Amino acid sequence: MFKPKGFTLVELLVVLVIIGILVALILPNALRAIRETNERECQSNVRAFNTAIQMFYTANRVWPTTVAQLQPFLADNNGDGVGDIPVCPFGVGYALRAAPSDPSGQSYECDPTPHAVAAGH
Repeated sequence: MFKPKGFTLVELLVVLVIIGILVALILPNALRAIRETNERECQSNVRAFNTAIQMFYTANRVWPTTVAQLQPFLADNNGDGVGDIPVCPFGVGYALRAAPSDPSGQSYECDPTPHAVAAGH
């Protein structure tokens, strides 16, 4: 009796369906984990910038106007003696923007209620 070598079309389709089901089950979880990791990295970078801004203000009694002014206060990860500016994992660069000033000359401060801004004391 003649027995053909190889796989039948039905066997190949069954394997492809099984692989498709596995990918459909695993891929969303993997993508969610990558997104959460990127969000945590971005939050960490924002905290690093916040700390560097506060340290710059403590040392100079003025607020920084460029990210380059913060380099002495950022971590030096590559050992070149200069602080490294964090890179956003979402491909968007960080920029410093001046907060709006109050027409009465007072500075703005964050209010504990969400999405509200109150004039400083």
